[in-house]
Amino acid sequence: MKTLITREAKQLLGVLLMFLIITFYGCENSTEVQPNGLTVTFLSDGSLAKPGNNSIQLNEVKILVRNLKFDLANSSGSSDIKLGPFVIHLNPNGMTTGVQVNDAPEGTYRRVKFEVHKLEDHEIPPDPEFSEGSSGSDRFSVIIKGDFNNTPFVYKSQRTTYQEIEFQSPLVINNNSAVNLTIRVNPYSWFFEEGSYLDPTDESNRSEIEMNIEHSFKNAFKDNNKDGLPD
Repeated sequence: MKTLITREAKQLLGVLLMFLIITFYGCENSTEVQPNGLTVTFLSDGSLAKPGNNSIQLNEVKILVRNLKFDLANSSGSSDIKLGPFVIHLNPNGMTTGVQVNDAPEGTYRRVKFEVHKLEDHEIPPDPEFSEGSSGSDRFSVIIKGDFNNTPFVYKSQRTTYQEIEFQSPLVINNNSAVNLTIRVNPYSWFFEEGSYLDPTDESNRSEIEMNIEHSFKNAFKDNNKDGLPD
């Protein structure tokens, strides 16, 4: 009986040793495939022509974004990148803020599309400041806080706009590389007209400010080192 137990123990030890060897060898020789990493970065460009008598300082800029998509280069198709809604924080001093997208669809793309989005009735606000009540007049798409001529202000836009930006050169996404797309926008330009800053608290300026916001998203490019310049 003792001999039988010893023989079985040796056989079990041998099987266990073989399993450990195979497992170690497999781990040493396997290649882990990492999912691609796409970052969409919004770069706030604070440069402007020298303004007139008025002064403005932006302290916080937030944009609500929905339905971020890329259009394919050689077809009419598109890929959903991030549906949202989600909040983009624009740093007025020019620093970059980004949205990380794992497992972005592979392809060659020519254009980015997204909504600067006012919340709808059924949507849960990702930031409570974008919704102050149940009516349409209590929901917002852009929130800016700052000082105009040293007086604090908060400007809130209620407009949804649809943005389409052609890439300077095609953007290629594949499984084995990380890619950053930079979208440049200048929030100071939203309050700038005919050589001077507009008073954000003056409702007569709202139409011009809203138009400036809508037309300010013009430039998007591959920028893997995130220096704010096309690669």
